[in-house]
Amino acid sequence: MTGQKHIAFFNIPALGHIYPTLPVVSELVRRGHRVSYAAVKDRQTLIEKTGARLIPYGSTRPGDADPTYAAPAGEEYIAGTLLSFLIEAERTLPQLESAFAADRPDLVVFDRMAFAGSVFARKHDLPAVQLWPMMVSGPQWSWVRQEDLAHPTMAGYLAYLDLFLAGEGLQIDPASFLAPQVRRHVSFYPRAFQCHGELFDDSYCFVGPCVGQRSDHQRWAPPADGSDVVLITMGTQGNLLPDFYRGCFDAFADGRWHVVLVVGKRFDPAGLGPAPANFEVLATAPQVDILRQAKVLVSHGGMGGVMEAVQAGVPHVAFPGTREQETNAARLAELGLGVVLSDVAALRSAVDYVCADAPMRSRIRAMQEEVAAAGGVRRAADVIEECLASRSSVDESTART
Repeated sequence: MTGQKHIAFFNIPALGHIYPTLPVVSELVRRGHRVSYAAVKDRQTLIEKTGARLIPYGSTRPGDADPTYAAPAGEEYIAGTLLSFLIEAERTLPQLESAFAADRPDLVVFDRMAFAGSVFARKHDLPAVQLWPMMVSGPQWSWVRQEDLAHPTMAGYLAYLDLFLAGEGLQIDPASFLAPQVRRHVSFYPRAFQCHGELFDDSYCFVGPCVGQRSDHQRWAPPADGSDVVLITMGTQGNLLPDFYRGCFDAFADGRWHVVLVVGKRFDPAGLGPAPANFEVLATAPQVDILRQAKVLVSHGGMGGVMEAVQAGVPHVAFPGTREQETNAARLAELGLGVVLSDVAALRSAVDYVCADAPMRSRIRAMQEEVAAAGGVRRAADVIEECLASRSSVDESTART
């Protein structure tokens, strides 16, 4: 399309939600658009490398190195997660209203959990695109179970949401607000991976993983002795897992595998004692680069890692810790792309098994073809531009009448 437009991205601080958007932002900037990106100050370098302008906000969410953070768990996971992100929206929305007051965007692109973006678009009657770095939830398939609706925290969340929406001048009930509200959705995985993906209409664009060069990570070199590599990473949040890490030491102490163990910034590995000689224990690592050399990924089952492993042709051993991760891991196993474990004592046998499983690698190659056909970064940028063009056509028609 012709003509520069102002596109505003609204996201939460979590890297797993920010990373897949960065190549899309770079592509939109390359196409001549002006992009503003609302995120925490810690993400400034990542965002400005894309050519976008950072709109910083103060957040209630934990930092990458915060050892005190504990995510909602068990029966409270869904309601507690929704409530925590609603509190985040209440804190961030006034900051973003001020930042955009004199520079209103033409289009809002918001992460599913960035409720401030959703409210901002509704308040100002702006076209919007909703991003899904996790499994899409809607009438066709939902994260929310009957027992979640009955949890006391859910009642508190819905009451809080009702007050928040009214305070922002939106005459809409919580159920309608939470229902799919935009004309286009972009999901960072192929339709074949979505639970009941065939039931979602064409307003849901499953573009596949959008992976770019990450400027915040160090370089990595494979082992000089040519040992097979297994990458073990449990994400940036739920990674305070000393017993799990010691179990990894025990599982691979014989030296058959070269193990890259990523423990995150929140965890001090000194408490584990000396690592076996065949281990690299790192706070952060260039995951995409390592996966190009790895034989197996062991992770918590976050969607970003699941898709990066598929893209690299690497089988997966998942140790999920949350409802979202359990869903991803179950789908991974259902499609025959990996296995799911709950006991680290079974880790070594599982890694050896998936590494040697030729039919599994064949299924991964088939999913790679789905990824390649999904369109990736360019398709995501196309969808966003289509929404801009659609709004422009409506505006021009209105002006003529």
